[in-house]
Amino acid sequence: MQQEKKFDFNQIIAFVLMGLLLFGVMYWNTPSDEELEKQKQELVQKEKQEKAKEQQNVQIAQNIFQPIAAQEAKDVEVSNAKMNVKFAAKGGQIDAVQLVDFTAYEKGKKDAPLYLAKDGSNSLNFTFKTKAGVEVNTKDLIFVPSVEKNSANSIVTMTAQSQGGQIQYIYTIGDSYGIDLEIKSQGLSNLTTDKEVLLSWKMDGFSTEKGKDQEKYWSHTYFQFKNSNDLEYELFGSDTWEEEEPISWVANKQQFFSTVLSSEEGFKNGKGGSQNSEKEDENFSKHYFFTSDIELKNAELNHKLTFDFLPLEYNMLKEYNDKGFQNLIDFGWGIFGGLNKYFFLYVFKILANFGIQYGWVIFLMTIVVKLILSPIMYKQYRQSALMKVLKPELNEINEKYKDSKDAMKKQQATMEIYRNAGVNPLAGCLPALLQIPIFYALFRFFPNLIDLRGKPFLFAGDLTAFDDLIKIPEWIPVLDGHLSIFAMLYVVAMLVYFKVSGSMDNFQMPQQEGMPNMEFMKYMMYIMPIFFFVFLNNYASGLSWYYLVSNTINIGIVLYIKKVMINESKIHEILAKNKAKPKKEGKFASRMQDMMKKAQEMQEQQQQTKKNKK
Repeated sequence: MQQEKKFDFNQIIAFVLMGLLLFGVMYWNTPSDEELEKQKQELVQKEKQEKAKEQQNVQIAQNIFQPIAAQEAKDVEVSNAKMNVKFAAKGGQIDAVQLVDFTAYEKGKKDAPLYLAKDGSNSLNFTFKTKAGVEVNTKDLIFVPSVEKNSANSIVTMTAQSQGGQIQYIYTIGDSYGIDLEIKSQGLSNLTTDKEVLLSWKMDGFSTEKGKDQEKYWSHTYFQFKNSNDLEYELFGSDTWEEEEPISWVANKQQFFSTVLSSEEGFKNGKGGSQNSEKEDENFSKHYFFTSDIELKNAELNHKLTFDFLPLEYNMLKEYNDKGFQNLIDFGWGIFGGLNKYFFLYVFKILANFGIQYGWVIFLMTIVVKLILSPIMYKQYRQSALMKVLKPELNEINEKYKDSKDAMKKQQATMEIYRNAGVNPLAGCLPALLQIPIFYALFRFFPNLIDLRGKPFLFAGDLTAFDDLIKIPEWIPVLDGHLSIFAMLYVVAMLVYFKVSGSMDNFQMPQQEGMPNMEFMKYMMYIMPIFFFVFLNNYASGLSWYYLVSNTINIGIVLYIKKVMINESKIHEILAKNKAKPKKEGKFASRMQDMMKKAQEMQEQQQQTKKNKK
């Protein structure tokens, strides 16, 4: 016999004592205000000491190299048709890169100059230790520049002279987005016994787009293994990676631009990644970092690198080189990427050649897609109409077999109605499934198509960002202080489509055993528009415009099919013809019937056994 549980007062006392003990430990271990202030001062003092030590180390390292006169230690600027580049005397590195043909979005300013590097945001450093154990970082050294120009190239040589040797960076700029860099040293063996130096590349990615959240989402690091065409990357948020296998190039990718560092020999023991900037920081989208070991050859630095500061335009990148930079554009994987690269992009480019606004290009592209999908839509609606006409017969079956014991009989009777009418209840799902790849591919297409960047249309100032003509208070959650008109119109069009297509009527069908709960699906149809609005409100307005046009065309197609191609009398004729046809039962259907009969027999046996036991 089960004993009755009684209230145990001792347990309450034990819990109270444990709580008091825990509170006492926390109280006695909490430092006082004086102790907290002391710890703070100690931390500040420690930081000052570390900074002073670092500065002292920098000074010692600089003293190893010859002092440079102020007039010699100057920055230099070089330009070609595509970019303006500034080289800094300190560190001898690329300090600023402006892309001439592009502008950036800044708050309240649409056409600001677009910089991929500026004011120390790009830092390339080589680290080694002297024989005395002093760490030398080339980013702290002062380089003397010299510029040589010929008909094809501009050559900038940055030289840091040491006691008995030198380090040189030789930059070559042609007419492309690339900058070749040759690192050479002489007499480095007089300074160090290291067998390799540490390459360290850090870069702050400037925020150049209106849609800041989307820009961060699409920004991350890519890299490619040497002798491989496959790209490696982490898509969501911050990423960190470490590889022993040689890497041919690493890219700091932003939404529409990328800075790529390549090595002819490959980067060994590469470590890299990115970190998201703070949400309130609108100057940067990501902070990138990369390190690699560079072997010294005959105790000297002798290595060739290439910087590419690229706009991510697919066709241009395909012809740019054979390194596969076009794959930096995240059009999606597998079939989704294939649809975007070989269909949507192709159609878009053809239509754009007419010289019309890009918004109308999207409009025409939508029509092309709808014409291709119209046979699928016809089959989907035809199936829906057939099911609707069969509803009274299905209701009768549902009423006849109310008892749960008759579930199998109800299922058999329902399948018999479908078989006699020549209707497949699952056939309507296939057209919808075929449209999913297109639906998903477009989520990747519009936010990554640089052609649409900064292009206005109707309510949108930029088809790759949200339209924010309607402002709302910032404190309203999720909506980020605006309402997208395109997104709202799309939701209206979606609801109208549900109404005219009879999508809601499908969820009034009798509940069949083993089928999804139609009442739940009905509620989902009401929730979907809310979900899509919240998502599209902060997404590329080009996508919202495409879906708006698509749904509007869908409404027209359904009304045409409904009023002209298919009506209720025609549906009855189709069903009558199907019922009159001799039924050829396939092997699969026959097996299903046998299985259902056996299942019914087993169910009846189980019910009879239960009755006999009683």
